[in-house]
Amino acid sequence: MNADQIANLSTEELRKRLAVRERQLKGVHDISAALISHDDLDTILRNALQALLDLVNADAGSILLYDADKKRLTFRHVIGSAREALMGVEIDPEKSNGKAATAYRTGKSILTPSTSNDSFDLSIDSFTGYRTESILTVPLKNTDGRSIGALQALNKNDGSFDLEDQDLLEIVSSVASTVISNASLAEEAQLAAVARAVGDLGHDIKNALTPIETMVETTLQTFIEPMYEELALWEFKWSRQHPEMAAELSSAITPLQDWYPEVRVAVRDGCSDIREMVSEIADYIKGTQSTHFEMNSLFEVVEDRLRRLRVIAKNRRVQLHIEAEPGLPDFRFDRRLVGRAVFNLVNNALLAVNDAVKKGRLELRKEGFNIWVRLSVEIEGDESSHFAQIEVRDDGPGIPNSVKATLFTPNTISTTPGGTGIGTRFVKSVADAHGGHVGVESVEGEGSRFRIRLPIA
Repeated sequence: MNADQIANLSTEELRKRLAVRERQLKGVHDISAALISHDDLDTILRNALQALLDLVNADAGSILLYDADKKRLTFRHVIGSAREALMGVEIDPEKSNGKAATAYRTGKSILTPSTSNDSFDLSIDSFTGYRTESILTVPLKNTDGRSIGALQALNKNDGSFDLEDQDLLEIVSSVASTVISNASLAEEAQLAAVARAVGDLGHDIKNALTPIETMVETTLQTFIEPMYEELALWEFKWSRQHPEMAAELSSAITPLQDWYPEVRVAVRDGCSDIREMVSEIADYIKGTQSTHFEMNSLFEVVEDRLRRLRVIAKNRRVQLHIEAEPGLPDFRFDRRLVGRAVFNLVNNALLAVNDAVKKGRLELRKEGFNIWVRLSVEIEGDESSHFAQIEVRDDGPGIPNSVKATLFTPNTISTTPGGTGIGTRFVKSVADAHGGHVGVESVEGEGSRFRIRLPIA
């Protein structure tokens, strides 16, 4: 606006424009104050979104960031009643016609004063249970003008969003975008440093496992097995001359003789698991999870992986049940990743039951507890939509809603002692690597049910 145009404005119009500028300056100040004292991305996103929504007096909203590796827009932070349903949800910005995806692609804001007068997709509202009446969508851009995500404000509390709200949000969100972009770069650098440290630590751990395996194997081959061969000769000699002594010897040595092969397998499997976990954690942190697809029997892979958990389950009075639907075909998948994903879910259930009993949140039942692993085929449409479903269900303590809302997202919360949340995020990464998806249902006090669906075709 030039000087002549300003001169023609009335006093009231000048006051309104001055009020808008004051709001903009206050918004920049509030955003800067909210973000300047934090450097972790999650806190920055939370503070930025709250300050931006307060600025335009919105009831709810979300920040979506673009993940270049997945090529998806992801709901990284949500404020409002739809938080539980939307956190971690991913959108393909190239295929979606939604307002967030469109704003991200075009780099232009979208003002929707009323959804009733707009071609608004009701599917998100149906999914979340939230009723959207007005939307203001603003792209988030880094300093070179490239889109890094989108911001959405929903349902203005004192009317509908207008162009002044749009101008205000565009100006203030540019400050937030710069801070978010810098925090993202810092997070990536930190993850790279952590990945290097984990890689070095993993190398040391793998080296430390070698003497353990060697010592166990040497002890068995050099001492235990020759000892039993000699004892077998003594038992044979005594069986004719001293049958009672032979029977006594047999009863004394048989339990250990039956047990030490399991020890050998357990040590070998345990060391193998540790090596795998170290590699998987490093790959997960770096975001470079490798996959090797080949024809496998899902039942054989799951049965083999869970074999080593049966002893733990028995000690904790948990019955582990595995069943496969007749006709489940072999198909191409990464046996290491899928096996580890199922192992993580079952092990998490065992830890949850054990922790709940120790803390008195769950009564120790005389009949014990159960974990069911069920493998089945789910058919949707033609053969290209056939899925293998892995269901892990338990009758344990269940999952609090606050924790359930974060599962399979970057903000996963763990309630088990020493838990990090990486296990469930790893499960989702395995499903993503196979073009599948995951889900969870849980009621506190009644148990949980996790599902992994993998495409068969």
